[in-house]
Order: sequence, then C-alpha cells, then structure tokens
Amino acid sequence: MSESKTHWKNNFDYTYLGGYSIEDEDLELTILKVQNEMVKGQSGRDESCMVIYFEELDKGMICNKTNAKTITTVHGTPYIEEWPGKKILLGTERVSAFGETTDALRIRQIKPKTKVDPSQAVARLKGALDMADLQSIWKSLTKAEQQNKTIINTKNTMKNELN
Repeated sequence: MSESKTHWKNNFDYTYLGGYSIEDEDLELTILKVQNEMVKGQSGRDESCMVIYFEELDKGMICNKTNAKTITTVHGTPYIEEWPGKKILLGTERVSAFGETTDALRIRQIKPKTKVDPSQAVARLKGALDMADLQSIWKSLTKAEQQNKTIINTKNTMKNELN
C-alpha cells in the first residue's frame, strides 16, 4: 500500500507552479492563456516572464525556453495566441540549476491522446438512413472519434446493415 507524502514546499504559498507541484504522475493539462508577467527572479529583481495558465489548475507556470520550444514542437505553432485550448503533459525532470540539482517542470515531447466519449458518435452513426448518410456522418467526426474502436465497429456494423 503506497503512502501519500507531502513535499515540504507545499507548505508555503508560492505564486507559481514548481517541480514540487507534481507528485507521482504527469498531469494532462489544457492551456487556458499565456501572458507576460513581472516575476521576482533568482537575484530578487523583477523580470518579465512568460506565464502559462491551465484550465485545470489555479496557479500558472513560468514558461522557460525549453518548455516553449516543446509546445512549439508538439503542437506545430510557435505563436502563443494559438496555444490556448491545446493539451500538454506536464511532468518533472531532475536538472542542475543555480548550483544545485532540483526537480524542474517539463512539458513532455508527446501530445496527450484525446479522450473520446463514443456515445454521441455511435448514436449518430446508428441513425444513418443509407450509405451516403453514413459516409457523411463519418466525415463529420473528429480524427480522434474516427480512431475510436467502438465508433469504428459501429460504422462497420452499419455499413453491413445498409448494404
């Protein structure tokens, strides 16, 4: 039986997310907004930093160049105006920074799989009146829906019934 443990940094009120914010598993998050904010740097001086906020969390994440490049690679756009609504996987990685080894937040190099509820697509496919209607419904589904096994099986069943 695994015992839940609390990182000591969770006992302080930090303004932004840190490596301590993620306990065991990567978090699947949806970008809500990206903006520049004045942040106290390591030296105590105010610095302008890019901060990403997520739909699922209250605190934002200061986004460094490594994480910004990863979002660009994963989602195919360097434009922060196009990032809201995009899903990312956020985890930690041990890194050397500021003279010590610490857990840093890292956006993973993979795009999270879109979870699909097949019920609506299945109902629409089952309502097809003929092959042309079935084909039209199929084309209107998202790529993630078209890759769902339940939806594919329903399409194939309907195809056999309509032929």
